[in-house]
This record gives sequence, C-alpha cells and structure tokens, in this order.
Amino acid sequence: MKTPLVVFVVLLGALALGPSRLATAQHAHPAPAPSALSLGTVDFPNTGADAAQEPFLRGLALLHSYHYDEARAAFQQARTADPAFALAYWLEALTHSQFDWAVEDLPAAHAVLARFAPTPEQRLARAGSDAERALGAAIEAFLADGTPPDRAKHFAQHTRAWADADPSSIEAAAFAARSALYLIFSAPPAERIQRTEEAIALAERVVALNPQHPGGLHYLLHATDSPRYAARGLEAARRYDQVAPALEHALHMPSHIFLQLGLWDGVVASNERAWPASRTSHVQGGHALADLGWHSLEWLLYGYLQQGRYAAAEALLDTARTLLAGVDVDTLAGYPDVRFALESLAFHYGVETGRWHHYPVRDTAAVAARLLAEPSPRARMMAVHAAYHAGMAALLDARDTLRAAVFLHGLQEAAAAVPENDRLRSLLERAAAQLGAYHAWTTGRREAALASLTAVAASLQDAGLTPVGPPRTLPVHEALGAFLLEDGRPQEAVAAYEAALADRPNRSAAWLGLARARRAASDRAGAAAAYARLLANWQQADDGLPALAEARAAAEQPQQP
Repeated sequence: MKTPLVVFVVLLGALALGPSRLATAQHAHPAPAPSALSLGTVDFPNTGADAAQEPFLRGLALLHSYHYDEARAAFQQARTADPAFALAYWLEALTHSQFDWAVEDLPAAHAVLARFAPTPEQRLARAGSDAERALGAAIEAFLADGTPPDRAKHFAQHTRAWADADPSSIEAAAFAARSALYLIFSAPPAERIQRTEEAIALAERVVALNPQHPGGLHYLLHATDSPRYAARGLEAARRYDQVAPALEHALHMPSHIFLQLGLWDGVVASNERAWPASRTSHVQGGHALADLGWHSLEWLLYGYLQQGRYAAAEALLDTARTLLAGVDVDTLAGYPDVRFALESLAFHYGVETGRWHHYPVRDTAAVAARLLAEPSPRARMMAVHAAYHAGMAALLDARDTLRAAVFLHGLQEAAAAVPENDRLRSLLERAAAQLGAYHAWTTGRREAALASLTAVAASLQDAGLTPVGPPRTLPVHEALGAFLLEDGRPQEAVAAYEAALADRPNRSAAWLGLARARRAASDRAGAAAAYARLLANWQQADDGLPALAEARAAAEQPQQP
C-alpha cells in the first residue's frame, strides 16, 4: 500500500546530481525549520510510490515558485519512478503553460498527458485519490482547447470547488490562488478589483495554513502587486526570499512589492541577490543565454536609477552588452526578455538620466508587420514597447521627428489591424497616443499634445489598470506634468506630479518634477519638502548630478513662513 507523504521541505541539494538531504513524512520525522538552502514547505498527501515522493514534492515546490524547467525535470523523475502516478504527468504538463507570462507550449503539454493515457476520462479514472482527481480535472480543463480567458475560468472553477470542498487542504487553496491570478490577467478591467481581492484572500489562506509555503507567499506577492494592495503583501515580501532562498525568482519577487511602495533599497537588495544567483545557475548548469534572469537585471538597473546611482546602472548595461556580444537577438524570437533586453535597459537609463548614447539603432522597415508577426502575446507586448522606445529615443535624444514618425505610424497601423476587443489593440493605442503626444509637442503642437496625454491618463484611470514593474513607457502623469510646467502652468503641473506619485509612489523623477513645479508656483516650503524626498532616495547617488546639487541647495535655503 502506498503511504501518503504529508509535509515535505525541499532542499537545494535535491537539485544536484548527488544524494539529497530530505525530510520524510511528518509522522516519522518532524519537518526541519527552513534552512538557508530550503525551497519552502509543501504539503500534498498523495498515493504515489515512495520512490516518487522526493522528486514529486521537489517539483511541486519549484512549480509554485515558477521555476518551470527544474519542476518539469523533477516531475519526469517522479513518473519514471512510478509510471502509474497520475499527478506527476498532470503537473509536468502544467509546466508547459507559463500562463501569466503569456508563454505556453500546449502541444508539448498534450503530449505529456497522452503519454499517460489517451483521453481525459481514462486519465482521471487512474487518479489515486479524490484530491489527485480534483487537481487532475482542473489541469485537464485548463489545458483543453479554448481561448485563454475561457481556459483560465475553467481552471479557477475547478480549483475553487476543490478548495471549498476541502478547506483544510493547503494545496487546494494554493492552486485556487494560482488560478485566481490567471483570472486577474485575463479579466476585463471592470472585474479586476474583485478578482484581485479573491486572489489575495486565497493566498492569505494558504499562508495562514502554512507560513512557509512558497506558493502562498509567491501568489500573495503577485496578487498585491499594485499601489492599491502592496501594503498587504509587505510581510510576504519580507519572508518569501527567506523561505525559498535557493531560487532566483524567489529572491527577485519581493522587489515587486518594494517597487510598488517606492522602497528602492529593498528593490536593489532583492535583485542584487537574484541577478548573481541567476548568473551562477547559468554557469553551473550550462543553461542557454536566454535562461538568464534578464527580468531581475532590468529591475536592478531601475532600482539603481531611482537611487541616483547612474554609474552602477550603466555598468549593468555594459554587462548586458558584453553577454550579448555577437548574438543575433532576432534569432531569439521565442525569448522576448533577452531579445529586447538591451533596448529596455537603455530606455530606462535614457529616461532617468537624459543620456541616450546606449540606445541601439532599430530598423525602421515594416514596423507594423514585424510587430504583429511576433510568436507570442508576451513577445508582441515587448515588440510594441520596443517600437515605442525607438520613437521616444529619436525624439528625446536628437529631436528626430521624421524617424519617430516612422515608429508612430507603425504602431497606428498595427493597432488598426487588431480587433477592437483585443488587449493588444489597447496597448498599441496607448503607446501610439503617448508617442504621438511627444511628437506633437516636439513639432510645436502643444495643445494637441496636452489633450492627448490627458486622454491617456483618463483612460488608464477608467480602465482600472495598475502598474506592474518598471514603467515601459514614460509615466503619463509625469509626462503631463513636464509639459504643463514647460507651458507655464505650474499649478496644473503640481497636480499632475502628485497624481504621478499616487500611481507610482516615490519615483525620483516625480519628486524632482514636483519640487520644480511647486517652486515655480511660489510654494517654497512645498518645494523643499519634495526636494527632501528626492534626497532621501539619493543618499547613495553619484556625485556631480546636477539635480542632486539643485536639491541640496534648496534644502539648505531657509524657508519663509
């Protein structure tokens, strides 16, 4: 008779080829406290063979932390150890869907399932327990044919029913929280707040049942990844990288909450651990260049920029350029994070510093056609931003309105070719509107530029969209504030910058703009307060920054009552 394992703490040693130090069933040995090598504590009683337990539970912990390749390998070991273990096949299949990253290989997932049994009915009939059958049914529904929103809905319905039927099951709540996140990503704007609150509640339920559960902490961070909810994720942010410090993604994830709260030291500290961990794993594991933690690198560079550490940010740009030297990134169509890495990094650097010499020259041929030909939703999203970046770099660096117009027209042409209810069209239209506003401003059409940016700001608010991560376009309220200030309307600029700080708390550029707008509006005390907030961000800033000298001079001046 197969004995269910109850609690399992997975250690980094399990990722190596040699012997692992692993906890056994809780009734035999108490689970050890999380160590410096732990991946977290997972809990899924199951009917797999004893030999399958170690790789299965290791894979489960890795899956909850979005380490898909390592999780897939672990589930393959589990099904090799027990070819009748249905859960190992279902979860291996699930690793082929990185749904929230808009990266999926459904044929590969279906091939895994077919290896176990030809039909969903046959596979479900071979489940070893009600819990295993419940998760299997959810995965079958999720990987079935259909649109992504429909598949997400079916996954959520199954996992939520499982969690409701068994309130004591930690994994039921964990997979319900995971699927609730999928509903946020696929929901129309009017439903996102409700979906977000459902996801938060489910993730908090997991953490309450098991404070060391990597999925509970991870999903709570994703669910609270907006200025509106970030405070509810702060405790999880402070714990997740301690619970699963063996994983680069777990080291990075707390910075999602730190960024939303404007805690730049936390953003930097998280990614100063995550990026080197990624490089170490890359070297030791012999992984492809595309598997490096480019996401962590971008966030680290952005954190340095908010701290005024421009030299450190530039060094990261140099590192990326060295890593990609001689690589034809256009051959990496399936890996958009690395394919567009240099452009994203150089855009952030240029926006914050005003220095655009790092921005790579982008081909102006067939912008719309190339954008729409990208192979995945994530790749198309990043291609939209790359076209926007190229147009903005042309305007902000050299006031090259002709070159910028090529990318503007490409975005507009692509938007016209996409159905109205498609999210890609909304993204294209917003990018085109912002780039068009800067183009109008640069060519002297100031009222048109202000009207366009005001409309974009209103549409974002109406849509209920929440910013996630470093901004891939210029923050619209900051841009509006800069235009209004240059147009001699400081009071309106003050309001725009205050709105910018509500959207993206504690951004250094917004504090600098607000200080200048308040000073122009004869609010010396308000300006000094804004400069003081900038100086708090820039405690480690490079010497010689003009804005640093400006802020220090303002802080030293006596303020009249």
